[in-house]
Amino acid sequence: MKKWIPAAFAAFGLAAALQAAACDLTLDNGGDLAGAVASAPGKKICLRPGQYVAGPAPLEIPAGTTIEGLGATMAEVVVSAYGAPQKAIGLGSNAMLHNFTLTTGAGGNFGVLAYHQDRVIIWSLDIVGFQISAGVVGGNGVEIWDTFMRGNGIAGNATADPNLWITDSRDVTILYGQLTGRKDGPGGDGEMAIYNSSNVMIDGARVIDSGASAIYLVNCVDCTVKNSVIERPGEWGIDVVQGSHRFLADNNYINGANFGGAVFETSGGATATFRSNRFILNRRMGVGNCNGINAKGGTAGVQSIGNTSMPSGDLCSFP
Repeated sequence: MKKWIPAAFAAFGLAAALQAAACDLTLDNGGDLAGAVASAPGKKICLRPGQYVAGPAPLEIPAGTTIEGLGATMAEVVVSAYGAPQKAIGLGSNAMLHNFTLTTGAGGNFGVLAYHQDRVIIWSLDIVGFQISAGVVGGNGVEIWDTFMRGNGIAGNATADPNLWITDSRDVTILYGQLTGRKDGPGGDGEMAIYNSSNVMIDGARVIDSGASAIYLVNCVDCTVKNSVIERPGEWGIDVVQGSHRFLADNNYINGANFGGAVFETSGGATATFRSNRFILNRRMGVGNCNGINAKGGTAGVQSIGNTSMPSGDLCSFP
């Protein structure tokens, strides 16, 4: 997996400033991570390459605290969660996780959970094996950068367990990274699910082999998906419904969806713009009226600008 500082961050100096901050406490391989967090709230705790343990109780990161791996890649620092907690890591406001792998040998509901916390940063993590890789509930100003989420969900539980679950939040940015499902659709695991939220920006992400729709927005306002790649979703590529309004999809590539490339629900005067997207060989199970954008309730309110569809059919009504 490639780790980089995106140009968008460097332009503002944010990532460079965060990474340059000196370590207040540094642990060697096998060091007491929970003890370090308890002893250095609000500080930067660095982990040298090696293996660390979180659990059986959740590792609660206090406000203003940073946990950063010092490896050349995410794979060189591994934090293993044991005890199947409701969450492996809980984040306080202004906390940051950076540059390590978080995994579990015993399952667990959430890998990382920010519950009613603001200005949280999850940056260059590889989160593996949880029911839900990461969750944001009631957050404001949350940043998820260059993070990989995979191996999630509980096979056969008849629930579409998302890799990333966001609800009741605002001003959230998801930049780069990849979410990989189990290719167990329709109705399976691995998607990005966002509920009752506003001003969520998804830019440059990849969502691969999700069991359900790759990106699912419910009752979300002023949200954007751009420059992203969606491949082989078990249902729709982009699925925007139930009160979502002023949605923008710009310059995305959607290929191999079991249903159509996108669906947008237009009831109540909801509006959306789909611009410069490529819809390639979707509707593999015959669900949806066209390969591209399926406007649920009629095409009024949906703008289709410069999209490419193969086979043809970039915008149509869907019952």
